[in-house]
Amino acid sequence: MLRFILFLLLFLPVSCARPPEPTWTEVPTAERLLQRLTETTGKVVSLDAAAKVGLTIKGKYRSTQQFLLLEKPDRLRADVLTGFGQLVLQLTSDGDELSVFLNTPAPGRFFRGAATDENLARFTRVPLSITNLVRLLLYDPPLIAAQQNEVKLIDGQLLLRLIADNREQELLFDQQLRLVGSRYFVQGERFLEVLFQNIDAEDQFPRRIQVELPAEQTKLALNFNELQINIAPAAERFHLQPPENLPIEALP
Repeated sequence: MLRFILFLLLFLPVSCARPPEPTWTEVPTAERLLQRLTETTGKVVSLDAAAKVGLTIKGKYRSTQQFLLLEKPDRLRADVLTGFGQLVLQLTSDGDELSVFLNTPAPGRFFRGAATDENLARFTRVPLSITNLVRLLLYDPPLIAAQQNEVKLIDGQLLLRLIADNREQELLFDQQLRLVGSRYFVQGERFLEVLFQNIDAEDQFPRRIQVELPAEQTKLALNFNELQINIAPAAERFHLQPPENLPIEALP
């Protein structure tokens, strides 16, 4: 009887072990990778999360804790805190109107104006359009309209190259054919790279996203926690009201 119990103890962990995830055994075609792309990305339309955010501009690094609310196509809210939990900035956009509260030494400043890409970049310091920024952070990188494509195997990763006139895009896939990166080129120069890391096995959403714009010497890294996806945020959460007695300064 004792030998039977020991036999069960020896083999039970193996029998209950999680089966390995499927991997590809031959280089997939471009059509298969594009199909896999539609199966694994673009499924998240909204996000409510806390994130540790690191921003590096021309070698200068700054880290903040942020509470992010995103909804396609162009709604966003960011509440930005220092490492000590002090509020430094609140920003909301409903796609039409942008509102920003800077919690500078009293009395602070409050801005409101059109939700243009230029106005957003003044405060995020990331020169991306609102719609593209939301899509990238929701694991849905835009695809160029390609005229040609090719698949390569580089250092154990699959690379799908999309080619159109003077533009190119490289899509990186891991062993499970999940998208882990996207690079954009204009006239051979890389102008944007996005990496998707720590992809959750259950919801298939990355817990870390890195964005790099080489020409601007800008890098953005987000590490998500307390993440909720595909929620239905109330519309008023994308509107910000100024603190009492604080004048509204117009954005151009």
